[in-house]
Amino acid sequence: MVTMKTLTVIFGLWMLITGFLLVQSGWSLRSKNSLGWIMGIAGVLSAVAAVMMVFDIGTGAVGISTLLGLQVLLTGIALVLLSFTKKIVAGRIKDKIESLKSGP
Repeated sequence: MVTMKTLTVIFGLWMLITGFLLVQSGWSLRSKNSLGWIMGIAGVLSAVAAVMMVFDIGTGAVGISTLLGLQVLLTGIALVLLSFTKKIVAGRIKDKIESLKSGP
């Protein structure tokens, strides 16, 4: 239980700092374009979620599980894309080697 509370506090503080940085960046960009307001709103939502995560271990556990699940999903997608890219690059290298062997 202590470990779970420690993890929720660490993740909550991380989200809180990120939220404050988003609000700060959004505030400075708000006059230039509409993305500043979107960043500010995202920062406020992040800060609210962070406070909920720090003070409620259940919300923290759900938040950490969701973040880890998304990370694993995105990593899997990236690895599949990497494998396709590797296959394409290997094919290009093979074609280049064949063209060099056959001469000019």
